[in-house]
Amino acid sequence: MNNKKLVSFLVIITVIIMVGTSLYGGLQNTGSANNAPASSTIAQQGTIYISPGPTPAFVDNFNPFNVWSPPAGIMSLIYEPLLQINTYNGTVIPWLATNYTWHNNNTQLVLDLRHNVTFSNGMAFNSSDVVYMFNEQKTLFGYWADIGNITAAGQYTVDFNFTKENTQCLFYIGGTFMVPKQLWQGIKSPNTQIVKNPVGTGPYVLSSFSGQKIVLTANPHYWQPNEPHIKNVVYVDYTSASALTTALEQGKVQWTSAFEPNITKLLTSKNPNAHYWFPPGQPVSMITNDHIYPMNQSYFRQALSLSINRTEICKVGEYGYERPANAANILQQQLSYLNSTNKAEAASLAEYNPTKALSLLESHGFSIKSGRLYEPNGTKLPTINLMSVAGYTDWDTDISIIASDLAKIGIKVQISTPTLSQVQSDVLSGNFQMALVTVTGIGPNPWYDYEGLVGNSTTASGNATGVNEERWNYTGTNFMTYFNQFPKTSSPSGQRALINNMTSVMLNQMPVIPLVYSADWYEYINTTIKGFPNQNNPYGIPMPWYPGPMEVVMLHLYSTAGVKKATNPYLTYEIAGGIIAVLVALSMLTVYNRKRRREKD
Repeated sequence: MNNKKLVSFLVIITVIIMVGTSLYGGLQNTGSANNAPASSTIAQQGTIYISPGPTPAFVDNFNPFNVWSPPAGIMSLIYEPLLQINTYNGTVIPWLATNYTWHNNNTQLVLDLRHNVTFSNGMAFNSSDVVYMFNEQKTLFGYWADIGNITAAGQYTVDFNFTKENTQCLFYIGGTFMVPKQLWQGIKSPNTQIVKNPVGTGPYVLSSFSGQKIVLTANPHYWQPNEPHIKNVVYVDYTSASALTTALEQGKVQWTSAFEPNITKLLTSKNPNAHYWFPPGQPVSMITNDHIYPMNQSYFRQALSLSINRTEICKVGEYGYERPANAANILQQQLSYLNSTNKAEAASLAEYNPTKALSLLESHGFSIKSGRLYEPNGTKLPTINLMSVAGYTDWDTDISIIASDLAKIGIKVQISTPTLSQVQSDVLSGNFQMALVTVTGIGPNPWYDYEGLVGNSTTASGNATGVNEERWNYTGTNFMTYFNQFPKTSSPSGQRALINNMTSVMLNQMPVIPLVYSADWYEYINTTIKGFPNQNNPYGIPMPWYPGPMEVVMLHLYSTAGVKKATNPYLTYEIAGGIIAVLVALSMLTVYNRKRRREKD
């Protein structure tokens, strides 16, 4: 063997070693989309500081019958629901219940419960706890009117027997927090109890309380394996937005939900580990009093919609954080329910087009003279009042933009900004012409969005109503037929068809005028805490004040200090292979040298 052949051989050996090492390195770098480590490689460690947003001092009461009372979000780290249902996309995650099925033409719901779950005090969770909670709510609040009886069909099975079909009850049933019957059954008015030592099945237990700080510690007996990853949760109170912004910038708070008027300047430019994501929430709408002429005409409401520059409202009034709403009155995340015809119409009616608006009005006998709109009978259209809440600076800017837009089609608008209580009173009693409000419902599909818009259509102005504040008279349409049919079916295709039938009526009638999607404010610092949802990985609803969804996010989070270094299972083979390659090379070199010596001899 000559020198050239030996060198070539050694090069080949070296390349093989390098390629093997490179391939293993490539395998090591392959992972999930967000590069999260496997749950089993994360130790329970670290502390996270969370604020629900600017709020008054916390109240020392963790009553699970009032989960929306402060401190609302953190309640879902102590108490848990049967199902986690995402209101953005309708995803159902089994939780304390592992499965649900509908029977008897959707009049019976059967829930199968998870085995081997205990409350934090050691009591076992089973069907008796579920039956207790729902029967208690039925007695206390009159909830579950469509449920005839709730019974335990076994230790881990519960039957809900309905008096009529109501598949949409699943959302409310699934989201109900569970408590141990043995601890609560002797209490006469559980909803009024002051609960300072909460007991639930959740991933955390209460460690300490003050009006400014609540400390939770990981539940050592939590039923989900390797959860939670973070050992301590500190829920901190900030009464002002400015103080919270400073705390977030300095890393004293790592997860919050706060409105920031200039978040790039105030936060992200100062801290490279500060991030935000403002997913679209419920539509903010201009509600019209549909009992008053000409707002009681559907074409007039459509013309109003076409006259409003939603893009300008988002850019100026909402600081660029919010997005224009479609005219269908449903969440942006649920637009996939709509067929192509309804999608196109929903976009068209929300498009800024004052020329089309004026043409629509003129086709119904209106005319514009000297910059003012005249009714078909020749009367000048009176000034219309549009109100918003004093101190809602973005909304107050919005109504100024709307007034300017409507002036372009000859409608004179007077704006006013009463107090919140006054606006609420005027809208409920019908003592208004137009107002900015949020009136849609919210749930895992558009039926819930529409649920907030329908009710007693005959409520006259001057008489209070808690639903259908716009006083839309939907008689003569088939809307309520479709709406009432929807809870009777569990067929996805049947439900989709009914949603589109309802949406067609909504677009034709436009009882309220959606303007922008409200922003679900959410900021986080990922210096030492990882796993937060974002626009590229929107696995959950991110606001830390939202009981239920907050737990889903919390169980995705982990401290970087708790990530164990994964061992390389191929390292031994790599080292051995390298040693063998070297030995082979040396052996070849020895043989070569011996051959050379023999040739010389």
